[in-house]
Amino acid sequence: MKLYFSIFIVLLFSGCANMVAPTGGEKDTTPPNCIDRYQHIEINNNKETKLTFVFDERIQEHKFIGNFFTSPTLNEISHKIKGNTLEIIIKDSISPKLHYEVSLGNCIKDLTEGNVITTFVDEIYTFDEELNLYTLEVFLQNSLTHKDEKDHWVLLYKSDTPDSLIFKTTPNYVGKSNIDGYVVFNNIIEESYKIVSLSGDDYIYHDGEIISFTDKEIVAGVDTTIDLYTFNPLYKIDSTEIIKDTTITEGGNLTFKSDFSGNIVVQLLKENKVIIQETFKNMAELNFKNIQTGEYTIRAFQDKNENGYWDIGNFAEKKQAENTYHFHEKITIRSNWDLELEWFTVE
Repeated sequence: MKLYFSIFIVLLFSGCANMVAPTGGEKDTTPPNCIDRYQHIEINNNKETKLTFVFDERIQEHKFIGNFFTSPTLNEISHKIKGNTLEIIIKDSISPKLHYEVSLGNCIKDLTEGNVITTFVDEIYTFDEELNLYTLEVFLQNSLTHKDEKDHWVLLYKSDTPDSLIFKTTPNYVGKSNIDGYVVFNNIIEESYKIVSLSGDDYIYHDGEIISFTDKEIVAGVDTTIDLYTFNPLYKIDSTEIIKDTTITEGGNLTFKSDFSGNIVVQLLKENKVIIQETFKNMAELNFKNIQTGEYTIRAFQDKNENGYWDIGNFAEKKQAENTYHFHEKITIRSNWDLELEWFTVE
């Protein structure tokens, strides 16, 4: 017979932040500070768990939906604000075998000036001292541009979750990437997981949202750092995006010495527009002749299917987007000049 027990806990944390005195007539640019926290926790019970946060000034909601989350995920959560107090009501069952984090980043702002609390992570204390928790760091980059992806959900599903339910059901753990495309999970239990990412306001895929996934399952305690490369499943390259100038009379020349192998497409871009595109196959030197003068950024991709286009990934087929490479600096092409550079990369 299962034994269900209820634990009633009230925790008061005083001095979790210092109150800041107003400074004359200067505009207030400081977000609200939490000065007290209370937790009323129900373990393995149908009763409500309540988390109360008291701030040093009156507050209001700021994009609560789309930013608030718990990890591991909990359902049936509501909230209310009164004056300088925020109350979170959780009707879902709290497990003593999990360690929960509550994220309020970008959910709350002050009432007068609208200063937003950008980072605020709290914990739900279940007091199980035998929990073995592991850390996982995740870095998100756009697979084509290599730019960091901000405000994307990173979702962990237990490995026995069917692929058909990924992006369609609530994950086990969730995090949100910061401005550097970084997410850290400090509280995952020993288990193997499928890991994906998703843009948007919730954990369900909608057309046009950007996703990523890993090729294989990750194991807590073994895998500690994961790189994810995002793509838009609906992205298609239009051939008109490549601008060709056939009127060049006094351009410059460019030669790369490189270790690229296979079928490589190299693109020269101005302001994110592809000006020149050439394909090379197993060549140690990449040569461009009579290039229009000006400043360029350079990128290349492995054209595995030799169609001349960068191909996106496919989650259902477990196919990643084609690998891309970016030359580390801009180059300048001058009239009647020969520019020789080295571009070596490691797979």
